[in-house]
Amino acid sequence: MMVWCIVGMALERKEPLHQIVNRLDIMLPGNRPFVAPSAVIQARQRLGSEAVRRVFTKTAQLWHNATPHPHWCGLTLLAIDGVFWRTPDTPENDAAFPRQTHAGNPALYPQVKMVCQMELTSHLLTAAAFGTMKNSENELAEQLIEQTGDNTLTLMDKGYYSLGLLNAWSLAGEHRHWMIPLRKERNMKRSENWVKAIIW
Repeated sequence: MMVWCIVGMALERKEPLHQIVNRLDIMLPGNRPFVAPSAVIQARQRLGSEAVRRVFTKTAQLWHNATPHPHWCGLTLLAIDGVFWRTPDTPENDAAFPRQTHAGNPALYPQVKMVCQMELTSHLLTAAAFGTMKNSENELAEQLIEQTGDNTLTLMDKGYYSLGLLNAWSLAGEHRHWMIPLRKERNMKRSENWVKAIIW
């Protein structure tokens, strides 16, 4: 029941929770036609995040595998990037998601950091990792390595320039490539007639 409610909340973000439950015709045991708002909140808390994570993972895999994606040179095109979400200003969220500070002042809302992976031609999310503002995007990106398939090219922005991350990404499977813009401060020179560039 509550998994459907979570899906409904994603689709009808402006509607109050009890209206979503009643509109989806979700009933608690006993076939009561209307649900009190407090009962919905308690049921959502009992559901927990693990069930929602499993629903996301399974549906993302199903939709990704069922969609005929165009390839580039035999590679599936992916991209990763980070975003942060503001959460309601509650003591529970404050405890779980420390606020970021700017010039010594805390942010107005607790925030959740997310790094997601997307298939570029369909814009389908294929994987996601969540953390607090204390987690770097590179830390969260490391969680996506195992969920990345073989024969892929993953585009990343220059914020992901970490030799440990990029090396682990390449070595985790067969033909797992990445592409990242070269930082402007990097100097390059040609050595004799070699095509190989020396970067320092």
